[in-house]
Amino acid sequence: MFTEKIKIIHQGDPNGNGWIVRIKLPSGRNVFALATENVYGGDWDLGPTWNYVVQTENPFLVDTGRYGMGGRLLEMIDQAGLSVQDLKGITLSHGHEDHDGGLVELTQRTGIPAWVHPIYSCLSRSYPQQAPHSSKENFSASCWHCFMPESFTVAHCLEYHKERSSLDSRLLEGSLLPFDSGIRIHHLPGHCPDSMAFQIDTEALIVGDNILPEITPHPSQEAFFLWTQKILPPEFDRPEKIYGLRAYLRSLKRLVALGREYPQMIVLQAHRLFYDHSWRMIELEKRSGEIIEHHLQRCASILSFLQKEGPRTIKEIVLSHFESKLLKGLGTKMAEGEIKSHLELLEHSGDVEWKREDKVKATGTTLFEQYIRNI
Repeated sequence: MFTEKIKIIHQGDPNGNGWIVRIKLPSGRNVFALATENVYGGDWDLGPTWNYVVQTENPFLVDTGRYGMGGRLLEMIDQAGLSVQDLKGITLSHGHEDHDGGLVELTQRTGIPAWVHPIYSCLSRSYPQQAPHSSKENFSASCWHCFMPESFTVAHCLEYHKERSSLDSRLLEGSLLPFDSGIRIHHLPGHCPDSMAFQIDTEALIVGDNILPEITPHPSQEAFFLWTQKILPPEFDRPEKIYGLRAYLRSLKRLVALGREYPQMIVLQAHRLFYDHSWRMIELEKRSGEIIEHHLQRCASILSFLQKEGPRTIKEIVLSHFESKLLKGLGTKMAEGEIKSHLELLEHSGDVEWKREDKVKATGTTLFEQYIRNI
């Protein structure tokens, strides 16, 4: 039982905010889980971001919470009885603001190096001359596709983008952590192009947002590649390698295989480790398979809707697939993004025609299932 492996150092609120726990691995090594507050709420609530200090011979930190959480994370590390100066590096599961927001503050205050994926190194910088819109010219390239209104981004995001664009980082290249060969790195794009998981021998996997309990991480869109292809490392020369549902399904299948190979491995996710008064543990093979099945069923549902109702707009498809409570505020934009990722795959399988500005229509074929199986 997972609860037998943990020691609660500080108990936070019922959804996990403020919790500090120590997880004892079978080898005797410890992983400290530190839950920093997040900004999301309502029906899209993810819970806090769970950041992890891995106590190996060369300790390191995975994730840094949202912007402004750097100082809070330092307090929590101290509260856990750890010395931040023992850390050999700071790493990221992926480059979303609720995971890398505290990174610059932490590196500046501690001098500990940041080790990031080469894609993160490229996309975390701004390129004013290449930004798709003038309103995004001071944004990091990873956020050129952001749907938040300008009033919000001006108030909350400009300093974040300015700081991360100036980050001095080291690159994670290869499959092993440079300062600890016992830590294997898995590049798992799809949710985010630089998504990674960190495997601690055969004992534990820090999996970021690649899989979550109860909720399904949203895939990115291959369309984003059109904006960023000129600034990405040359080996990432096709959109389906790092963006969209095809990339995400490929990553999920890798996690299925990893879970099958190491069925006893503890999975430590970035959200909802503890949520709504209880621990939410993941069986790697099972949960990865469930998310694959979710996307297969969503594609089936969208195609069935189009075959029955005829050509429809994105908005009409969204309204047919999401409860109204999930479409409040920015929920509509989030739902549209998820639907578009499915339509991209259905377009590649030949089951829909989608000219982006026009209505989506079914072609009469049902090839997506085999297409997904073949990915």
